[in-house]
Amino acid sequence: MTNYLATCNQLGHTVIALDADDYTEVARIETPPEPHMLVFDQRRNRLYVAITYRDGFYDQHGPHGAEIVVIDVAEWRITEIVDISPYAGPHDMYLDPVRDRLYLACESHGGCVAGLDLATLAVTGHIPTEAPGPHWLAALPDRSKAYTGNKEASFVSVLDLTADRLLGKIPMPNGSEDLEVSRDGRLLYACDRGRPLLHVIDTATDTERHSVQLPDNPHRMHLTETGLVVISHFHLSRWSFQRPVPGSVSVYDPAARKIVAQVEVGAGPLGITSSPDGRRVFVDNANDANMTVIDTASWTVERTVPLDRGAHEVIHFRS
Repeated sequence: MTNYLATCNQLGHTVIALDADDYTEVARIETPPEPHMLVFDQRRNRLYVAITYRDGFYDQHGPHGAEIVVIDVAEWRITEIVDISPYAGPHDMYLDPVRDRLYLACESHGGCVAGLDLATLAVTGHIPTEAPGPHWLAALPDRSKAYTGNKEASFVSVLDLTADRLLGKIPMPNGSEDLEVSRDGRLLYACDRGRPLLHVIDTATDTERHSVQLPDNPHRMHLTETGLVVISHFHLSRWSFQRPVPGSVSVYDPAARKIVAQVEVGAGPLGITSSPDGRRVFVDNANDANMTVIDTASWTVERTVPLDRGAHEVIHFRS
């Protein structure tokens, strides 16, 4: 068994696999434009890659993509490209191993979460989110509910995965970016789109408990196995396409209820993951086409690993 890091490169139109122990490149697979997100199916030893747009990015893009690319990890090759039409614009994904279903946050059908049966690779239908841009998706450990972060919409959508219906909405006046559920399923963390805030929500009542002041506006988020919340910042007030500035990640400790570290990374930090032992955090930097490796013992940058243009999402898995 080998530990891997796999990353989608939106502008390079590639998926790159690295050995997670020595960061050597294991595979580089060309995909249709533009791959955004990926998840690992342990049962089948596959990666699923969401093709979101043909070009551009959220709010400034060409035609939507409508494909899920299936990669065989044993051979590092594409085995199928699944057309999910009429659904389009798939972004974040959640794999339910019990239902054997891949849930896809899609920008079509007024904004929805579509289901893909992993045994047949057929679309099973969708759950409306009532938000045009459901971008991020997270589910409770018991698979009863899921949540979507809806960009500019003034709420987070609450979805009943048992009845396949919209269950409710959690107010989010400034819009929301990434969101994640705590390991015990009791809390939902949601990044505010307009202010430097992290919202902490009780999943039993779907109401906000409190918010955490952050050093700058948040974007992506990852929860480590040790319970820390790692949040990325673009520093948009100083950032431009012509002169992108380094980003950073903040580390929130829920036990201490405070920010315990902030680390400078590359420009345009998007995907975040960590090693299962919590000793390292990995951050994809879209504008720098690389990955920052952070030592969590000292919260310092251990090294920078080259990737491809538009490094967007990174996951850690074992195969």
